[in-house]
This record gives sequence, structure tokens and C-alpha cells, in this order.
Amino acid sequence: MAQPSKTTIRTIAGELISAKKSSGLGATVILGAGASINSGVPSWPALARRICEDQDLDLAPFEGPIECLVDYFGTESAVGSNRYHLLEPYLVGKRPSTGYMHLAELAKQGLIRVVLTTNWDSLLETAFYRLMPAERIKVLVRGEVSDELIARVLDTNTRGPVIIKLHGDVATRLFLMTPSETGAFDPGILSALHRLLDGFTIMVGQSAQDVDLLGTLLTRPGSAQGNAGHLFHVRYESGAETERVIDRAGVRVVEGERAHVLNPGVTVNIGDFDGFFTQLSLAVQLKELNDPAAQKQRAKVQQAILDKERKGLGYINYTTITRLVQNFTHKVLEFEPDLVFFINDPSAPGGPELKRHMQSGLEDDHIEIAEIVVEGEENSRTFNRRVKSDTPDTLSHPDKTMRRILILDSITFSGNTLALARERAREWYPKADVRTGVLVISQQLVEREEELTEHVRTIHETITDRYEIFFPWGVTQTTSAFNREFVGLLESERRMVKIDKRPWGAIEILADQETASVRLLTIEAHGKLSFQRHLCRDELFVALDDNIGLEICSEDLNRDADQYDPRIASLILEKGDYILIPRGIWHRTKASMDRVRLLEVAFGVYDQTYDIERLWDDYRREGMDGGR
Repeated sequence: MAQPSKTTIRTIAGELISAKKSSGLGATVILGAGASINSGVPSWPALARRICEDQDLDLAPFEGPIECLVDYFGTESAVGSNRYHLLEPYLVGKRPSTGYMHLAELAKQGLIRVVLTTNWDSLLETAFYRLMPAERIKVLVRGEVSDELIARVLDTNTRGPVIIKLHGDVATRLFLMTPSETGAFDPGILSALHRLLDGFTIMVGQSAQDVDLLGTLLTRPGSAQGNAGHLFHVRYESGAETERVIDRAGVRVVEGERAHVLNPGVTVNIGDFDGFFTQLSLAVQLKELNDPAAQKQRAKVQQAILDKERKGLGYINYTTITRLVQNFTHKVLEFEPDLVFFINDPSAPGGPELKRHMQSGLEDDHIEIAEIVVEGEENSRTFNRRVKSDTPDTLSHPDKTMRRILILDSITFSGNTLALARERAREWYPKADVRTGVLVISQQLVEREEELTEHVRTIHETITDRYEIFFPWGVTQTTSAFNREFVGLLESERRMVKIDKRPWGAIEILADQETASVRLLTIEAHGKLSFQRHLCRDELFVALDDNIGLEICSEDLNRDADQYDPRIASLILEKGDYILIPRGIWHRTKASMDRVRLLEVAFGVYDQTYDIERLWDDYRREGMDGGR
């Protein structure tokens, strides 16, 4: 009889990654009944027993509930829609368990390409659709499409994952059960399955008890030599007859309690569907985490997070404004302007206030000072602007040649107002070098100007990624759409928070038509979370209060490190700050003197039980699962 494999989950993960790199193809998963138990779907024997009891079916001598149900489904009273009405209460309205979500994560990464399932429920498709665009996923239902088409798809290197429903599907209301309905595989699909099974294959649930699949295992080329290769059977329970076939087919059996990949003090039954795929997914992410390119990207992300503290400027008090104006004045004087225009916008007094703070310093250098008045539609917070000034202000030295001109304002989000003023100034002084400058510039505009020459870029003192700034003289907000971007581990995982303006204020769109898990964290005064990391989800934090401490580290700290390790960086989040913590980055949030709240929006697989590794914790939960 087949012996349980001594291969660890980490080894299987390494073999899975290597197989993908060598063949260019993802693995095959054969999924059967029992995989959906943790999602609330009964096992195949339990389902058969319940329906037999509900329908008052009498078992024949030596007949079990499965045989009884198969016989009943072969009668005229249990065909078509009648089967759906019998099965619907047990199959519809269920949520994918963590095992399904981790399986979908592996498929998203291209490590799993084909899933052959004998299950009728739609849990597999639901999990895949949550993590991937629907157009990437191909679902074929045997009986709805021919074996010939399935064989062609299996032999095609599709870009996304393929799900083959061998026994029908609840969504199509097609349920194949009797021997005449399931039928033997056509030669074409049999050959395609042989080629798949000679690659990296994982059998889970009671798929090993399917007669056609067992026959396919026995007739595959590798079976004759008893060569297990990369063919695994994740065994929760199976009969003696099945075990003899598995032994003949040369399959590596995986079962039993094993140490948790992230928390060695916790054991997990890897013979269980959820246990196996959660641990396999975490082991894969852990190996990918140690890749040099991934380590370099994490360091880049950490620097971007630290930069956010500087760019997340939202409040400027009198002390700060004095320092910023002094530094900004030095930059303006380095340009050696002959004339400085300040924007005068009646709806935003920042320009005149900046003029008041800078005027004496500019006049000491004999620089002419004037204003350009702009205006927009009334009774609207989002409006088209225009330059109201038809001629420049009367200057102290009107005959002076203006070679260099600066147009200044306190802040710009889009640069539109400054651009309008610059065009008007160029009309007045066509031979002058006209540039723009602001005390505070949006990160969005800085990135947009990166492709421009230095001569054209806006002079600025500091950067913000917010859509509004509180100055001593009042709040200034963007009047157009605004985006806040956050760096992820992959280019495809960059996140964007879109700010849309409305007459009554603004809408901040954190997630739009995508799957996310949202939680509101309350941290009591002096409280702190554990120093932790996740491998399967990114977390977007939104500070709802001031003075929220955040510690981060992108390096792979070992358990001998202490909390004062110099590689750990600290910053303070203020109300309205956004921070994206990608998977694999150690982090901890904490409160100071007051209770604080933090909105957490997680993207990816939200596995609260297994996907957490705590390095330090004031409540001694190191090595425990995330449910504590």
C-alpha cells in the first residue's frame, strides 16, 4: 500500500516552482468531493444520505446511500430540473473556504494551469473570479461541450487557468451521475489527460475514487514504471480498494499533521483540502519572497512608504509655513527673476498670503512684484477657470526689461491655473523666460512633469499626495480629479485611490468593482499590534485619527532580531494619511496617548487564521494562528 510521503510542504512548493520554470506550464489539480466540506457543502456520502432520507428512498440489501442515489437519479422522476431542485439547497449560496482562495492565488500566479473537478458546486469558479479577471478564466462543462473540445483546450497553452467540470455544474443545471451519463473518456481527452498527469499533478478530495480518473491514472505512461514523479495524492480519507489503485499508479501520498509553514508551533492537517492549499500557497510565497529581485523591490516599497510621510503633508501650521517660505524664497532668488506674479484667486487666498510672507525678501533684491487675477464659475467647487487680468499691474519700473518672470502660488494640484497664468504672461512679455513655482505641489503633478525638461518643471518646496491642504489661512482643495498612487511588489499590483470632486465635496474611491476585505481597527491608548507580516495580501491603511505610529521593515528578519533593530523604520500617520503595506513587509501600528482608529482595506487572499507571522507581540501570541 502507498506510504505517506515524507516530502515537506516546502519541498513540494519548491518542486512546483521548478516545474513551472522548466516546462513553462502550471500544474494540474484533480479535485473531488470533500474539498468543499469547509465551505458548507456535504461530503458525497453525506449528501447522498440526506437526499435519500428526504425522498424516503429505501436502500436495497447491501446498497449504500451513494448507490441508492445514483439509481434514483437514473429514474424518470429525477432528471433535468428535478435534480437541480434536489441538489440546490446543498450547493448554492456557499462561500469559498480559504483553501479555495489559496488555490486561486496559485492559479493567478500561473503555478496551476488546469483544474479537473468532479464537483458540481461553483466554489472553484467563485474563488478564481475574486482574484482574476473573468476573461482570463476558461470554464468547460463536460456534457455541455464535447470531449474533443476539452482535449483541444487541454493541449493548448492558454494564458489563464482552465477549469474542467467533468460531472456537470450547478450553474448549467447539468448533473452527470449515472454510468451512462459520465461515460468513459474519448481517446482524445484520454491522451490529453495522460500528458497532463505526466506533469506536476495534485489529487485532492475524493477524486481518487472516480472510476474514469483511476483508470486514467493506471494507463498513463509513468504508471507502468511505478514512477510517482510529481504526482501527489492529498489524502484525507479513502477506501482500501482506492489505496491499492493509488499504489499501483505510483502516487506520492501526502497526509497527516505537519508544522505550520510560518508558525512551527502550530500543526496543520495537510491531508485536508484547506490545510494543504493554505500551507502550499504560503510556502510558495515564502520562497518567492527570498528571491533577490523581490527583496530589492521590497526595499523600494519601504522607501516609498517612508517618502509618504514627507509627501503626505496635510497640515501646515505657522511654524512650518515660516520654514517652508524661507527655503522657497531662496529657490526663487536662485532663478534671479526680474518680475514675480502671485496668483490672486478670490476662492483660494493662498497666493496673496504667500505674497505677504515673501514680499520683503523679494523687494530687498529689487524684484518687481505684481498679481494675476483668476476666477471661475460661482456656486461650484469644480469649475472652469480663466485669467481675469487683461493687462499686468502697474510696475514700479515699467521700462525695465523683463528677462525672467516667475508666477507663484501657495499650492497646485493639477497645474492648470498656473498654466493659464503663464500663457497670459507670455502674451504680455513674449521675449521673457516665464516659469511657475509653488510652495506645495501634488505628487501627481511631479510625476507628470518628470518627462519634461528641468526648464519647464514647476519650482516647488515640498510635495503632497493629498487632495487638500490645511494652511493657517484656510483649506485649499483640488478642483479636478486627483489620484493617489501606491507602489506594490509588482507593477500590476500598484494601487490607486481616485478622488472625484463633487459640488458638495469629494469622493475617495478605495476599491472599485473588485474584491477587498475591509476592517476598522481600534487601538486603545498605548496599545500596539504585533510586529507581523502577511504573504498573500496587501493592506491599504487609512488613518482616521492623528498620531498613529507605524513601524516597517522590508528585510527578512529572523527570530533572533530584537525590536530595536536599526533596519526597522518608524513614521507617524496623521488623519487622512494612506499607506499601502504589500505582502512580505513586516509592520506594526500603535497608539500613543489616545485611542486611534485605522481603516484596513486588504487585497488578495484574506486568510486571518494562517496568513500571519508574528515576530514580536506584547500579548505573547508569537507562533499562534491569527484568530487570537
